[in-house]
Amino acid sequence: MTHPARRWHPTHRIGLLSPSANPAVEPEIRHLLPQQAALHVARLPVMPNTTLEQRNAVYLSHVEQSFNAFGALALDAVIVGITGPSYALPPAEDHALQERLSAGIRRPVILAARAIAAALEALGRSRLLLFSPYPGWLTERAERYWQAAGLDLVESFKVSDSFSAYDLKPEEVADGLAKLAPPADCAVLVSGTGAATLDAMEWMRERLGVPLLSSNLACAFAACRALGLPGGPAMTACCPALSALLAKAG
Repeated sequence: MTHPARRWHPTHRIGLLSPSANPAVEPEIRHLLPQQAALHVARLPVMPNTTLEQRNAVYLSHVEQSFNAFGALALDAVIVGITGPSYALPPAEDHALQERLSAGIRRPVILAARAIAAALEALGRSRLLLFSPYPGWLTERAERYWQAAGLDLVESFKVSDSFSAYDLKPEEVADGLAKLAPPADCAVLVSGTGAATLDAMEWMRERLGVPLLSSNLACAFAACRALGLPGGPAMTACCPALSALLAKAG
């Protein structure tokens, strides 16, 4: 029997580890991936009665055990959908951790901060404007991380002095982005996988005139590049330059 071409069955399966209360990482990465990539999600452990700083200190130590939540599901890559814990590490240690995790499960593991670094390199941008939804201590860690990675941090814009990523609406992200005046040779990073970024990035991309990145967009780009996949519709809408690189590679 001759069958029609498949329309709905995936060609690739990508795992996502998400913090338990993160409202944005799963839907945003789904929009950023192409239709033929299935997204399978597991949650990192719930840690009642802990602060963000306490959770960030231990999240990465739970990643390997959390891979077990996928059971025997044959995944092609796994995204660890959290950025903040990496900012406590020197970039070289963060990279080494990603390599060790990948070797342990014999498939690409993508850490958000390393995906951002890879996206910036792909765009040829070494100057960065950081848009932070983090409290002050975590914004400072992010600043140190990117400076240690060799980037020229031209500005750091804080939305508030408390952790607001999970509560931000796209309109609030857009209003914050509208206050920026990025140099023409930099990229703007909205850090944090829990922030609702896609609508705001699409609305503001042409107005700002420089590449806009988010943790979620960078993770999806890294997964697509590792697997030879095109970007999804949100990738094209929010960062055409990265979408074009994926199309060219494919």
